[in-house]
Amino acid sequence: MFKLTLLVIALFLSFCQPAQAFHKKEIFAKRVQSSPKIDGLLNDAIWKEIPSAGNFVQMDPNNGTPSNFKTEAKFIYTDNSLIVGVMMYDDKPDEILKQLSKRDDLDNTDFILLLIDPFNNGLDAFEFIVTPVGVQVDAKVVKNREDNNWDGVWHSAVNIGDKGWSAEFEIPYSALRFPKKDIQEWGINIIRNIQREKEKVSWNFIDKEESGWVNQSGVLKGIENIKPPTRLSFSPYFSVYADKSSDKSSFETNYRGGLDLKYGINESFTLDMMLIPDFGQVQSDDQVLNLSPFETKFDEKRQYFTEATELFNRGDIFYSKRIGSSPKYRYDVEDNLEDNEIVVENPVEAKIINSTKISGRTSKGLGIGFLNSMVRNTYAEIKDTLSGNKRKFKTQNFANYNMLVFDQSLKNESYISLINTNVTVPKEDFLANVTGTEFLFKDKSRTYQLKGKALLSQRYEEDEKDEIGHHHQLSLGKINGQFNWSFFNEIISDDYNPNDFGFLNRNNRIKNNFRLSYHIYKPQGILLAQHNNLTISHETQYAPSRFSRFTIYYNSRFKLKSYNSIGVYGNVRPMHQYDFNEPREEGMKLRKGSSAFMGIWFSSDYRKEFAFDVETEYGARFSTDNLRTFKVSVKPRYRFNDKFSMEYRVKWNRQLNGMGYVDSEEVDGNTNVYIGVRNTAYLENKLSSNYIFNNKMSLSFRARHYWAKAEYKEFGLLLDNGRLAKTDYSDNNDINFNTFNIDMVYSWRFAPGSEFALVWKNSISNSDSQVAHRFINNLKDTFDSTRFNSLSVKLLYYIDYMSLKKRS
Repeated sequence: MFKLTLLVIALFLSFCQPAQAFHKKEIFAKRVQSSPKIDGLLNDAIWKEIPSAGNFVQMDPNNGTPSNFKTEAKFIYTDNSLIVGVMMYDDKPDEILKQLSKRDDLDNTDFILLLIDPFNNGLDAFEFIVTPVGVQVDAKVVKNREDNNWDGVWHSAVNIGDKGWSAEFEIPYSALRFPKKDIQEWGINIIRNIQREKEKVSWNFIDKEESGWVNQSGVLKGIENIKPPTRLSFSPYFSVYADKSSDKSSFETNYRGGLDLKYGINESFTLDMMLIPDFGQVQSDDQVLNLSPFETKFDEKRQYFTEATELFNRGDIFYSKRIGSSPKYRYDVEDNLEDNEIVVENPVEAKIINSTKISGRTSKGLGIGFLNSMVRNTYAEIKDTLSGNKRKFKTQNFANYNMLVFDQSLKNESYISLINTNVTVPKEDFLANVTGTEFLFKDKSRTYQLKGKALLSQRYEEDEKDEIGHHHQLSLGKINGQFNWSFFNEIISDDYNPNDFGFLNRNNRIKNNFRLSYHIYKPQGILLAQHNNLTISHETQYAPSRFSRFTIYYNSRFKLKSYNSIGVYGNVRPMHQYDFNEPREEGMKLRKGSSAFMGIWFSSDYRKEFAFDVETEYGARFSTDNLRTFKVSVKPRYRFNDKFSMEYRVKWNRQLNGMGYVDSEEVDGNTNVYIGVRNTAYLENKLSSNYIFNNKMSLSFRARHYWAKAEYKEFGLLLDNGRLAKTDYSDNNDINFNTFNIDMVYSWRFAPGSEFALVWKNSISNSDSQVAHRFINNLKDTFDSTRFNSLSVKLLYYIDYMSLKKRS
């Protein structure tokens, strides 16, 4: 313990010391009066007198050895933009892989990546990527995490010739954020991927045994006396929807319009405002049958809430799908119907009025993020079938969501943050507040790190007891080299609840983990690389303090020289465990026996026309309940040509003799909790295909059918010791659940930042207590259920103030 204390003290002291410098190459950019023609040819006279960045080094497969392919990059700049020309030599240009894809997707293709870190802090950067057929990909990197949802507006062109292929980038300063000073020094790196050889190389060496990659960039010098431009853009949209339910005879048509505004407040901060949003064309969520006591978490797919939100991910208290989620009182409508009344309309989402984000980082490394969103009153419509009169029932009161983040970058890629979320519903006198800090400290050699967070939640509601809870997390570990380790401690109190704006599955727990990792990044024998992890985990309930579970997790993955990959994972729980959440009753627990679980997966070489992934799992509990779990997943994919590809995935999961909550009742002042022993299964089929017309136009299709069922064999009364006693309870709790979705999207990016989209969405969902056993009959019953179809057209046009100013 004494040694551990000394290590923590040394870590705190060392992060304040000057950082150990990686070897950083330097390259100079030259100012030119006007831009060369951006055509990818690199034949303008200006390029001949520009020094080039060369001598690229492998990232994969032989980390640290010279590249087998010559690459040269040159940099020039004007008053308005940075221009980069890259020549990628290849003796076999006809064999360059160049599969077309949608914007921001990379498939089986070569590419060149330009990484720019304007503040040269080793933490935050912009990525601009182009493929040999001109597909653009861009991303923001924050704290070495890529945010692929960011879309910049920039120009590029490519050309494939006898010596290989070449690319030109023109990055307007409006697409970047950089300090306001006379002499700029930007972090810079160029990464090239040669797909057919699976060789990835970088200009400035990126050592895979070191933590991070932005911090291992070189330096771009020579840029002087440029001014951050006025960053102001508008993206008005107009959309038309034709919606029809199969139980109605006609389509319902509605029109929508709104605006997204972006304004650069200064060189560091940007205001992003969304007025009257429209998310009707967003991909459908993958609904599942959830029998657990926990909420299902869905990925955010609304672009506004995925773009430029990297600062808001501090502390894990921001879950943007809370904004505009299901109205709070939506399921109370049926209970408030009078005689002869029916529900005509009951919105599944609360309507967002507007949303505003301000985010950025100063030249001294202080990041500031502010988000505000407002949700309006939402009503269900109820109709009296006799009189024809209609009335409204309020399902959601006006609500206001706020988040504020201060994030200070420190030396050695360290940082410390202060975060706050706030949700208010004035009509209900409701307030939910979470405040806390998150930090990461690395020593000057970037070998050890100390990471943690401390959060306080407060919920106040009229006529309800105030809730105040806390969440603490601390980890210490070695992060560099082949052998790594970490110790992790987490304490979440029983009253901690961030879920009005965030997402937390489970509170009321104390968790301790010790993790060992061993990595080999260089080829050995038949292996290109391997990664091995072992974690020992001990968990207890916070209040009252009770043992919950002890688990040993393992995970190994291997990349073969054939470029196939294989992995094995699993866990062992050598002693019985207690589940304090499944009973849904405070003070109760469900005892489960010791268990073991193992999975294995294989992934073939994606360079081939036909490739596939397969995964299988098996688990068992070593006790009288005889629990067994099985899972098989197969995902083949076929690339017909560089434009058309298809992917299919089938996933089957079966659990025998599982135990779960079914019901509870009050008897003589006590609560009886009934647990069911059940067999559950689900079968998921998913088909997706893409036809890419060119680098600006695509057609995508996605269909998913999910069938899940639960059949109860017997029931037991839960006792105080967590075991089950015999009971007369015999209600039918069987479930047969189906959901079917189609999302078909035609997209045309007809101008930078502008898009025309035609979308067809089909959805079916049903659930009943009669379990089906034949797939075909079940599918027929699903298609006989009520179907919802939506056909929509949306036009979004990007207007840049500086472009308009140049034309005037």
